Amino acid sequence: MLISIFALLVSVDAAPLESAFKPDEITVACERIEKVNETKLSEIVAVPNDKRTFQNTVLAIENASTDYYDAVSRITFMKEVHEDPAVRAAAAKCEERSGKYLVNVGARKDLYLAMKAYLDDAGKTDTLDPQDKRLIDVTMRDFKKNGLELSDKDRDKLIGLRSRLTTLQTKYSHNLDESKLQLEVTKEELDGLPEAFIARLKPAKNPKKLVVTTQYPDYFPVMENAKKEAIRKKMQIAFMSRGAKENTKLLEEAVKIRSEAARLLGYTTHVDFVTADRMAKSATNVEQFENRLREGLKPRLSAENEKLRALKAEETKQKNPKLFSWDWRYYLNQMKKKDYALDDEAIRQYFPADKVFAGMFEVYATLFGVKMAEVPGAKVWSKEGVKLYEVKDAKSNAPIAKFYVDLYPREGKYGHAACFPLGLARQTGEGYQIPMSVLVTNFNPPKDGKPAYLSVNEVTTLFHEFGHVMHASLTTAKYAALAGTNVSTDFVEAPSQMLENWVFRPEVLAKISVDPADATRAMPEDLAKRIIEARKFDAGIKYSRQVFLGTFDFKIHTGSGKVDTDKVAKQLWKEIMGTEQDRKERFSASFGHMMGGYDAGYYGYLWSEVFAADMFTRFEKEGVLNPSVGRAYRDTILAKGRSEEASALLEQFLGRAPNESAFLEGLGIQGAAKK
Repeated sequence: MLISIFALLVSVDAAPLESAFKPDEITVACERIEKVNETKLSEIVAVPNDKRTFQNTVLAIENASTDYYDAVSRITFMKEVHEDPAVRAAAAKCEERSGKYLVNVGARKDLYLAMKAYLDDAGKTDTLDPQDKRLIDVTMRDFKKNGLELSDKDRDKLIGLRSRLTTLQTKYSHNLDESKLQLEVTKEELDGLPEAFIARLKPAKNPKKLVVTTQYPDYFPVMENAKKEAIRKKMQIAFMSRGAKENTKLLEEAVKIRSEAARLLGYTTHVDFVTADRMAKSATNVEQFENRLREGLKPRLSAENEKLRALKAEETKQKNPKLFSWDWRYYLNQMKKKDYALDDEAIRQYFPADKVFAGMFEVYATLFGVKMAEVPGAKVWSKEGVKLYEVKDAKSNAPIAKFYVDLYPREGKYGHAACFPLGLARQTGEGYQIPMSVLVTNFNPPKDGKPAYLSVNEVTTLFHEFGHVMHASLTTAKYAALAGTNVSTDFVEAPSQMLENWVFRPEVLAKISVDPADATRAMPEDLAKRIIEARKFDAGIKYSRQVFLGTFDFKIHTGSGKVDTDKVAKQLWKEIMGTEQDRKERFSASFGHMMGGYDAGYYGYLWSEVFAADMFTRFEKEGVLNPSVGRAYRDTILAKGRSEEASALLEQFLGRAPNESAFLEGLGIQGAAKK
């Protein structure tokens, strides 16, 4: 069995993922993949310096790196989705091992010297195309950030710090995924929740109570609909306490290590280190960006908070009630019902998951000139909501990519929505290796023969995350390091954020919805109009919360010495959001982005939204379902990946320098963002 698994792992041209992993096989395969990579790297180092070429040095390093990633990521991904906890645990150990191994590989001086030898000799006269040169620039930049210009002593110290960081990050995310925190409540305590929600809950040991988990499909409905404040408070504290026993300490140690590593490399803070090669360029620019948005949003946030306070006063009969962290989702939902006659839970019936997927596929197919079809009989890791699809070019019928979807929550499964790239696209001697990715969500599952239904927020999330799938799938870059979503982190969200706009267009709502009173029709035009009008009714709170998240990230990664992340979170929430948190809430224990690759980079969600809004202006002008504009977007933004700077791609697509006007106008504020 091991041989067949390993053969699959090292031949990843979008072949189906193996679902029959056993824990001991994972451990052995993880070790063997590493040994194979070591052999490849040793062969590169052994090339005489006077015989070095682009192919046997630069490309060889890139290919070895990609082979390793393709193989090991297919194992470590099982940590996020596999039904067997023993498999998830073994995959988590492999992730920790591979993380430490990659730290060492990235800091190998012999590989760095091999690159230098090539650049000092043949590299001066070789005729290279722009992507070849770009690959060299990216590779050398990464060597520098991995400490190859440090002394041997300092480089060894950096390796030790980053190896420890890998352990901390794996433990943190594993604690979140494996959290079994839940509430046991009576039906009466769930006053305000839809009957369909209550009907799907499992009974508790106490026959008079029901189990409510802290997973998204339970958390959001409770926070948005539960009339009893005590239940919302319990849910908020439980949700924010996932992993709290260990995770706050893990994050704080990680913050300290990141700061030490940044200073070792000559950067003032971890934010300066992270942003140096991104669009933001410095911690100062990030801080100014967050502060401008914070100030610009204050009037709107204040007005929205006053509306929520008035609603709470009316409902609770209190004269001047306080707003707490467990109130805003609920009272925003009440405001939406009152001002726009929209009930999120009632609207679900218009968005059956199958219809949404079919309509979304049609939209993306029209825009990007592709077609998507399910692969029958594919091996999957769960029979519940996991499917494999193939993407083909509509004109040539040539395969472009494959992707899985994993839609519904399970115990131990990754708890958010995300796109995981597993097989990276690249040019090989046998042709172009098409990419493979996985779309992971946690939507309410079908029950008792009834289909799964999505809320407007979930539909928006789906369009966003599938935008990442398309970004990964439609790349044509020569090298994996430059392909698909391997772009600057403060730009990577822009393509997906831009595609969220389609959900709020009448011509798209007509494709993704069904009128429950007449299955042959889409939702009524009046309902579609109200959904569109209500899109940014909560912009003050929504974007201020994003400022809070980005500012929290910035503060903990620019401090000196030990950082009390819980104290920072509570202080910033009150300062920025203007409401209160409970002392039992442990936000920093459950903010997975801080230990999942977005550390010192969370500002990128808002930063990239500036570009997303600007890109959408072209579609607004020329047609949101215009295949010509969609093709231009595919060829310019999606296909090129990181083969060119993001700013250059934006200018090519827009025909002008990007600006912030569309973003600001959408928020109704001025002077709040800057590129």
